[in-house]
Amino acid sequence: MHYLILRPGAIGDNLLSFPVIQALRAQSNSPHVTFVGNASVMPLALELGIAEEVSDYNSLQWSELFSPAGIRSPTLQTLLQRIDSAICWLRDPEHIIERNLRSCAIQQITIARSRPSPDERIYIVDYLARTLNLQEPVPPFSMRAYKWRAYKWRPYKSHPYKSRPYISRPLAIHPGSGGVHKCWPIVRFATLIEALWQRNTPVLLLAGPAESGRLAELLSLLPPPPSSQLFSTLINAPLPTVAQQLQRSRGYIGNDSGITHLAALLAIPTVVLFGPSDPAIWHPYSDTTRILYEPVLTNLQPHTVLSTVEEFFFSAH
Repeated sequence: MHYLILRPGAIGDNLLSFPVIQALRAQSNSPHVTFVGNASVMPLALELGIAEEVSDYNSLQWSELFSPAGIRSPTLQTLLQRIDSAICWLRDPEHIIERNLRSCAIQQITIARSRPSPDERIYIVDYLARTLNLQEPVPPFSMRAYKWRAYKWRPYKSHPYKSRPYISRPLAIHPGSGGVHKCWPIVRFATLIEALWQRNTPVLLLAGPAESGRLAELLSLLPPPPSSQLFSTLINAPLPTVAQQLQRSRGYIGNDSGITHLAALLAIPTVVLFGPSDPAIWHPYSDTTRILYEPVLTNLQPHTVLSTVEEFFFSAH
């Protein structure tokens, strides 16, 4: 069965479709998936075995799907003629996409909104599974195909701060997000990092290409680390490299962002500073996640985050 799956949207939107695609693959005979989505996510889709072929949704060839004149490109026609089932998580109010897909003799076509309707409070993974009539809940997401998964987390025994031994693996922190309203104040991230240094805990700071301003502000607020071993950065790295470094980390702290969803899918112990989006709909797909939710993130106080970090990462379980 050859599937075409179109999932436009941000990194997190794409990653939250991975468990559903894996469940679809599990119930299919010899599945072959062509996944069309966010360009940053495509290398991961290949690495994880989510898809055999990938393509950037913003590539010019896919624009013909939306053309009332139909599909004229021989290359796209050839690609679509190999498809048995097309799944498009996007709006098609005038049925243009559906007509164009049917013109290429695709018999099974699913077109559904990319997210639940505003009056429906359902987890996004369950919603996407429902559009495909998959059994709910979706089975746990398996990372067995991910070749970099080499570290297993174990809770670190609690010690008085002064006697706590050096922790070799860092806590990864990503202070950014796709929306400013989803970001905890940068000055509070500085407070958090300084508190971790006082606990002799290394920090790996992550930042993407659109976060240079927040990164510069954070670095200006931080004093020099007590030791060079306590601070490292990973800036503008591709997602496979970020995933590799997350696997080597003790845990992760971040806003509601694509990197946070990546850490959760990798089963990294994750503390999420979540708001204003509804976590009932958009929470990460993981059972190793602690969510701190505030509709207005400025109301989330540093002592609340610090106590959660202490409990989640350092206390004996």
